[in-house]
Amino acid sequence: MSRVFFTCCLFAAPAFAEPVAFPTLTDAEKQKLERRGVVIHDLEPTGGRGVSAEAMALLDASTSEVWPLLRDCEHFSQFMPNTKASARKVENGESLCFDEIGLPFPLPNLWADTRSEVREEPAGHFVRSWSLVRGNYRRNRGAWKALPWGAEGKQSLVVYLIDSDPEMIIPDPLLRAAQTGSLPDVFKALRKRLATVRAAER
Repeated sequence: MSRVFFTCCLFAAPAFAEPVAFPTLTDAEKQKLERRGVVIHDLEPTGGRGVSAEAMALLDASTSEVWPLLRDCEHFSQFMPNTKASARKVENGESLCFDEIGLPFPLPNLWADTRSEVREEPAGHFVRSWSLVRGNYRRNRGAWKALPWGAEGKQSLVVYLIDSDPEMIIPDPLLRAAQTGSLPDVFKALRKRLATVRAAER
């Protein structure tokens, strides 16, 4: 089981009057990021059910280059782990993201239609947060953030936040363990996608 499992799967959209905040990091975590590692913070799920976490890593690209990878949910099935299908659709004048996550037999696949809010700041801070419209989740909220990193902003700190409760008869500790173990694969996929997009543009 993986991200996977909880893709498109945060919390309420941030107040737009406030600048996008950087996550709180220790010196050891900053060093881990610089070594291309993934930093994961386990969080308390809403209502104490399901899974919630904050994961982050650095990508060697500006936020303006990284942002389309996080924003354009219709392409997730092309590179995100275990994402079997993804699409963007318009319903009553509103744009929704659909995705389906493949799970091993005998578990049913997870699917969701989610509503997104997008925030793009002149300083190169980007956020896409989402919330559940329908699907086989009791709760599915999350966000992607792309924040400039380094003195010249040539790298991006990519932050992935999830707060999810899929409709599955699996104990929460197992769900949380699966989530934590799979999150590094998400950032591997993003780095690979970035390289693929760059190669196509040459």
